[in-house]
Amino acid sequence: MPESKYIQSQGINLHYLEWGNPNSPDLLLVHGWTNIAESWTQVAEYFENEFHIIAPDNRGHGLSEKPSTGYLLNDFVEDTATIISALELKRPIYIGHSWGANIGTILAADHPELISKAFLEDPVYWKFINSFATSLPVGLARLNRPESEIREQGIQNKLTPDEIKFEIYRHHHFSPAALTHLLKDNRSWAFSCEDFIQRIKVPTLVLVADNKLGGAILPEEMDYFQTIGSDFINFRRWEGVGHGMHTSNPERFNQELSSFISAPEV
Repeated sequence: MPESKYIQSQGINLHYLEWGNPNSPDLLLVHGWTNIAESWTQVAEYFENEFHIIAPDNRGHGLSEKPSTGYLLNDFVEDTATIISALELKRPIYIGHSWGANIGTILAADHPELISKAFLEDPVYWKFINSFATSLPVGLARLNRPESEIREQGIQNKLTPDEIKFEIYRHHHFSPAALTHLLKDNRSWAFSCEDFIQRIKVPTLVLVADNKLGGAILPEEMDYFQTIGSDFINFRRWEGVGHGMHTSNPERFNQELSSFISAPEV
């Protein structure tokens, strides 16, 4: 079982989970909106014998504090930088999903001194321009979804009792103010993301989910980003796999991540 700990950042308490030996190389796992640190369990358990692993609950999520404001993308970047510094992580390999992949894009461009590589799972780039309208109602609806309905769907999807318990917890442990501000206040990211993609300074792999199954990047967008991106960034599309790649296909995800970790830096 991971250790559950807290750290202060910008005046609030952030919760994080820790696996593995602190003397091992560091991995930093950062989740997306309406998710929590525990969503990385299958990834962390796969790598914990070789790596020291930190997975925070982002502000407004899980057991971290949920202030009424402070949800600009740069606030999350600063929280992440604080975690790396305060926990004395040694240029960890950064793994981020969705919103966490957006954070990783900025770190890979502006803070190469903090991370050694970036493994970005289906970041939200151009699509962010309309996420306030398309994603907010769906996200907020989770808060009012009856436990019985979540449990029944879990049974239909052949989830284990522990997985069902996690789904119930995840649906109800994020702040509506956090999600509203996150999606409303950061729409400019749809335009500024290109600048960061062009300035990536550490080896970076972007996994692109199938947009027909809820993926955040269209094939044409991927081609464009690959064209304008720095020499350090590459994109890889997964056909037939939706936005939650590390939870729906953990074995493939872990193998892909393992290959990325072991690849020599150019």
